[in-house]
Amino acid sequence: MLSVVSNLGAMNAQRQFNINGRSVAKRSEKLSSGYKINRAADDAAGLTISEKMRRQIRGLTQASANTQDGVSFCQIADGALDEVQDMFKRCQELATKASNETNTDADREAMQAEIKALTDELDRVHESCIFNELRVFPDGGLDPSTLQNSSISSDGLSYSRKVVAGNSVISLEFLGTDGSPATVEQSQASGAVNKTAVADSDLAKFAVDAAANAVQKLSQAYPNLFSKASSDNIQIGLELSPKDNGNTLATASISLSSGSASSVASYKMWIDTKDYPIEDFDTMSEAKKADLAATISHEMTHLVMYDTVTGGMFGTFPKWFVEGMAQTTSGDNGWMSHRVDPSSTDAQIKNFQSQLTTLPYGTGYAACMYLGQLASGESTVSSENIAKGLDRLLTQVADNIVSNGSDNTKILDDAINTVTAGKYTSVNDFQKKFSESDPESLSFMKYFINARGTTGAGSILGSLSQPEADVFAPDSLGGGSYNSYKINADNQWYSNAFGTGFVFPKNLPSTNGGGGQGNDREGFTLQVGAEHDHYITVKQFNISKESLLNNMELDVSTVEGARASIKLAQDADAKISAVRSYYGAVQNRLEHTIANLDNVVENTTAAESRIRDTDMALEMVGYSKDNILMQASQAMLSQAMQNPQSVLSLLQ
Repeated sequence: MLSVVSNLGAMNAQRQFNINGRSVAKRSEKLSSGYKINRAADDAAGLTISEKMRRQIRGLTQASANTQDGVSFCQIADGALDEVQDMFKRCQELATKASNETNTDADREAMQAEIKALTDELDRVHESCIFNELRVFPDGGLDPSTLQNSSISSDGLSYSRKVVAGNSVISLEFLGTDGSPATVEQSQASGAVNKTAVADSDLAKFAVDAAANAVQKLSQAYPNLFSKASSDNIQIGLELSPKDNGNTLATASISLSSGSASSVASYKMWIDTKDYPIEDFDTMSEAKKADLAATISHEMTHLVMYDTVTGGMFGTFPKWFVEGMAQTTSGDNGWMSHRVDPSSTDAQIKNFQSQLTTLPYGTGYAACMYLGQLASGESTVSSENIAKGLDRLLTQVADNIVSNGSDNTKILDDAINTVTAGKYTSVNDFQKKFSESDPESLSFMKYFINARGTTGAGSILGSLSQPEADVFAPDSLGGGSYNSYKINADNQWYSNAFGTGFVFPKNLPSTNGGGGQGNDREGFTLQVGAEHDHYITVKQFNISKESLLNNMELDVSTVEGARASIKLAQDADAKISAVRSYYGAVQNRLEHTIANLDNVVENTTAAESRIRDTDMALEMVGYSKDNILMQASQAMLSQAMQNPQSVLSLLQ
């Protein structure tokens, strides 16, 4: 049948021509772009897999660069330590020389002058060794002796220690040499510290309320501790002034003096008005005010801890305990929630627990909450039960100080053994088992993480699931009252005079922590993978002369002093060797990490290429085939168009 109206042959040829034309266009696009997937419609599943691999490749490539930065950091640290070690070898050489009794006093004075110059240079290296504007050896770095499994011993005196926590600093301790609570015999203002009148400002009133609220709630959370071991009438001055001190929002400082009749401690808390402008405080967000209240709460907790459990908070108690205890009040502050949450796997939680000694504000916080839960003897994980257990633990520590008569790790060892009913027999036993995620601690962590949820601050001052903005809501801070730890908004230092028997040490070590701000910290993390939990922690160390020499001096002015200095210099040299070995081991680890990352990037790129990239040879063959078919369909279309012409012959 020959139809003129409906030329089916032409329609078929035209359809085939269009199909071949589209195929040629697609193949041309793939050949010109180099990709066989140019849009999701080309291969929906393949595009999803390819984009995921591309994300991984880019992340891993950057992780390799991050890890190389870590290698550079270790190399800088090792180079500086090499010079420091050489200086101590020279100091030992001079001490050995000065120990010889053939030298005159003038000879030893010359040797002492050289040793002083060397130790001054040591402190300069400690302060000025910088990597990307970050201090390589921060004041808050770990004591090098931690690599030698040694601890700082106490001489039985009452110590004061400077601690940085969160965004602020506190420097307080009030127990006497007999282990009993110290009594303030006199408290008075001792001079203005800023010309600007701030006592009536809303910011000053807020700080006073926040501090009073924190102490009152602590006294309610720890009734046994406060009834047995807290001092009376301690006064603190408040300063509000602009200092633009980096990321530091607030600090609290201490000035000490001691005589035959009494010892005096003067205190001041400072808040940076560049971060919290006095004139703009009324319009400041409630969340920012709540964050300041949490910071003040953290510092007031330090004050109470130093007053009630005293000497152990200096040196002998591990930093995870000192800082973790303060975090139980202020809450997580992101140290834990940025690393683990209710969706975290067991492996991620175990990795977090393994960082107990390097993440005191995060893992230390979780460990202290676990100790509180254990000590409570309760099965339900709640802020009330944890506070109950921490009250029992801290009271036991205070009792041990009184009964033991000295400040050493045995005090905390015995307390942990007692309140956990022998589950953990000492600090080291607890550290080891918690870091290795023993079943009991891992089970607690799961319950605790879920109890906090995704928004809870995790503070013992409220329910675990309450956000920081609720626990420290500005409109809830007023009315707090306790007979001690009072901040006065009159812009002055406050001197607290203690009676005889309360002696401050001559050398006051300074240990600064982190809180996620500034350079004062025990370590940092390197992001060495494309996923959020793929990181490696690198420790940082305090290599000041006080740290390396245990707050003693290299004194070669006498034969006896020179011989003692030989041992001091040898010990310092051993500490430096331990730190250098640590950074050498880390560098080797990071170099293997880089090699592995580069290998993964190469092979993942190859896998992604097979999904996304055009097979040029295959597409060229297809392109040639489609071109031929398109020409053939074009010819057939032309032929089909000629068929109706034959009808004309019938009409002639």
